[in-house]
Amino acid sequence: MPLPVILLVEDRLDDRTMFADALAASRLQASLVTAASATEAVHYLSNQRDPAVPGARLPSLIVLDLGLPGISGASFLRIIRAAYSPRDIPIAVLTGSQRNEDQATCESWGISDFLVKPTDRADLVRWIRSLWRFLPASAAEAEGAR
Repeated sequence: MPLPVILLVEDRLDDRTMFADALAASRLQASLVTAASATEAVHYLSNQRDPAVPGARLPSLIVLDLGLPGISGASFLRIIRAAYSPRDIPIAVLTGSQRNEDQATCESWGISDFLVKPTDRADLVRWIRSLWRFLPASAAEAEGAR
């Protein structure tokens, strides 16, 4: 059975690297696909819907930064929610924004979780582990990592 896919939409290379390292440390069994912009993520998702693309499948979870160049994270969220319900693709927001209205807006569009970017790697690992609840059971380590 193929591993679940997590699509990380994040423009900053250092944040993508930190997330990948924390994902590995979390022991979550998932494949990570990254997109540096909302446009790149929309293109990726379009390809995954195309039956002509070998191995095409939608991600099990999207982790989204709100502060993206071009199409904003909030606009991307609206685009995705117009096509997919929270049951189809859960979206967790990982952002530098500490504005309460950003979280409220995201919640109104059906996000599954919201975290202001931690500076501490251990906090990020804990948060990633908490995302297991949105992934297929096969993503969790067999030894009770949940």
